Amino acid sequence: MKYTTFYMGLLCSVLVQPSYAQNTVVGKIGFAKGNSAAQQTNEAPRILAKDTPVYQGDNIQTSDASFVIVDFTDGSKINVRPNSNFKIDTFDTSTKNAKFTVYEGAVRASTGDIATTGQDNFQIKTPTATLKGDKDSDYTVYVCKEQCNNAKKTPDVSVAKVVDIKGDVYAQNRANKNDGEHKLSLGANLNAQDYLTSQADSYVVMVFRDGEKVTLQANSEFDIVQYDYQQTGKKDKILFTLAAGGMRALTGSIGKKDHDAYAVNTPVATIGIRGTEYDLQCTGDCIEESNIENNGFIDDDTSGMISYVQQGTIAQTNASGEHLVNQGQISFINNLNAQPIQLAQIPVQLIEKMNSVPRPSTAPNPEKLFDKSAESTKSGTYATVNKGSAKLEMNKKISSLDNEKSLKGTKLSSGESSFSGESSDSVAKLEATPHVIAQDNENVASDIKAAQNSGANCAVQ
Repeated sequence: MKYTTFYMGLLCSVLVQPSYAQNTVVGKIGFAKGNSAAQQTNEAPRILAKDTPVYQGDNIQTSDASFVIVDFTDGSKINVRPNSNFKIDTFDTSTKNAKFTVYEGAVRASTGDIATTGQDNFQIKTPTATLKGDKDSDYTVYVCKEQCNNAKKTPDVSVAKVVDIKGDVYAQNRANKNDGEHKLSLGANLNAQDYLTSQADSYVVMVFRDGEKVTLQANSEFDIVQYDYQQTGKKDKILFTLAAGGMRALTGSIGKKDHDAYAVNTPVATIGIRGTEYDLQCTGDCIEESNIENNGFIDDDTSGMISYVQQGTIAQTNASGEHLVNQGQISFINNLNAQPIQLAQIPVQLIEKMNSVPRPSTAPNPEKLFDKSAESTKSGTYATVNKGSAKLEMNKKISSLDNEKSLKGTKLSSGESSFSGESSDSVAKLEATPHVIAQDNENVASDIKAAQNSGANCAVQ
């Protein structure tokens, strides 16, 4: 879908400036790339560029390879994706009321202050359904029409998905020489040989195809050295490296079925598992020599690695041999040659770092994230909650008492997706993220990075 007529005659250097004295400014364009414009009823269209004001009643349209991010005055953000038609129907901070419509294409929204007063106050309507967002939520709404039935589906070869993230976390694939370091976002795909780096006050939660769940803490470096799962001619295997910082992990099916198929390399030991949930935390430089007393306290300057097992057992192997750490035990290893020291209690700094990030057990299961269907996409509304929660309701009224449940809408939690078609009587939950949304979530971060690198802040390139 291309809005050629919509943009005819518009030039980057000449911006149409109609009078909007009767309308209220509800936000501004935080970022713009490509061909995008806004239009009021009976007014000429306006090219959208960075810092351009947006008004209640604006109808925003984007063309191929174009998108705009609208920063609203209540702190909410809506990324209007390529080939989309989106309208700001109502936006009133005084009455706490925000209503939008997606006629075609997709938007990715994160809620602001208005949503804190209730999910009915922040709504995105489509031709078939209405999504009501809870506070502190992030979700994607995709309206597919004729083009979806003919869309070519790109195979999802990723090994993991980002299901929660805070701050700045970057990834770079060691196997791809042309792949530069890129910032991760919710829904991003991760691949074998991706090297992750987290900055201060940041974390990322990953879910792998076999159900392995990993939370990478702030100031950490993590390498997906090898990940083979259900590949023809290959044995299932996981090999990670924690080069610095800390991680929390919950074992998936690979480690549970074959203990020898799972390992995490660290600066002081290789970690094997027996089906477990555990925490690893490097302290100091992680590998320098120092004298340790078994007093249950480790200074921040003390170098080594702390292990804490919440469930099951881990095996720590280095030059001193193999040593088991059982459920509830805390172990400290000073260097590659040192034997573990069992600590009487969890060090204070480890507790603080553990509590600052989510437990991996809270992450969704892989069945909700990886689309295994080969069917073409049906026309209708697709919605995925990337973070938080929302409710999806059908627009049309249903008189049948059998459909009373559908009248109440379908509650979606983080990682869950749903579909509502034109002929549907209810909202159907999906087993996995629809590929049209998964692919677009993958493009969100790369689109912004590419536009910023090009220095683009003009709507027409």
